[in-house]
Amino acid sequence: MKHDFYTADDFLLDDSFVAYRQGTDPAAIAYWTEWQRRKPGNLPAFREAERLHSMLSGHKPGLEASLQELKTLLADRQAETIPVVDFQPQQTRFQTGWWIAAASILVMLGLGGYWLWQNQTVSYRTDYGQQKTITLPDGSTVTLNSHSVLSHRRHWASGENRDVTLTGEGYFSVHHLEAHVPFRVHSEGAFTVQVLGTEFTMTSRSNLHRVVLNRGKVEVSGSDSRPVLTLVPGQLAELDSATGQLTRREVSPERYNGWLRNQLVFDEITLPEAIRQVEEQFGIDVRFDPAEAGSRRFSGILPLKDPEKVLNTLAVYHQLKITKKGDAYLLNR
Repeated sequence: MKHDFYTADDFLLDDSFVAYRQGTDPAAIAYWTEWQRRKPGNLPAFREAERLHSMLSGHKPGLEASLQELKTLLADRQAETIPVVDFQPQQTRFQTGWWIAAASILVMLGLGGYWLWQNQTVSYRTDYGQQKTITLPDGSTVTLNSHSVLSHRRHWASGENRDVTLTGEGYFSVHHLEAHVPFRVHSEGAFTVQVLGTEFTMTSRSNLHRVVLNRGKVEVSGSDSRPVLTLVPGQLAELDSATGQLTRREVSPERYNGWLRNQLVFDEITLPEAIRQVEEQFGIDVRFDPAEAGSRRFSGILPLKDPEKVLNTLAVYHQLKITKKGDAYLLNR
């Protein structure tokens, strides 16, 4: 079963494991108790996850507990190689001091590992044609569209900025915190979006960087010293890749998050622009001569399931025919 290959991180991200540790789900408790009884090969990773979960829940390892853990560990190892004798020497002050020092080191190593674990970068990815909803440490949610990556630091301490990095496309629903802690979304080398509590769609792909605001207010800043744009609901900010200039205009936000409803929404779009969206959404290769498309623009809502049906609709509208050659689709007269 998949749990037999889990790492400590995998256990900590598993809802069933968390319910077992919290004692809130009898089924989870029964399952994980039986799972441990089988003594799978990754049981040490399970124990590490239990220890880290205790730390995250506010139960820090005490010196006495660490001392006992160290004593047990060393006793087990000595029993494997040293024969048992019929007397026990009295423990000296030096030996007691060594045990305490060793236990202190164990505690520091454990806390150091805990700090490193908290500051690890967590990444979430979607394949072509896949969507995924992620809950962030502050309770905010992000729904990733096809072929996207979201990353952030595993733990957000109280009062610290909430920072995530997006490559691809995502719909953000950000919680407003009483402490007014900013939430920032970074796109590699393009711009940064800063919010307090809001809902918006952000796209950060090779030649397309934009933000569309549904609710609340956001500030969009470029990678240089250009003025910051403040958006209100119903506005879009887009970066011109050639000039680095941020522009703002009024839009209908629903036209930019149709993928949440399994729709491709085209609004007065040219064929090259439509093909770019299809390629990014489905991960397919579409070849055509832009000169054959003319200047016609297409508007419509198409289902986000079958790329061939989408391409066929575009081809018919532009009076083209579609053929498949190898892994590529060809549009021509």
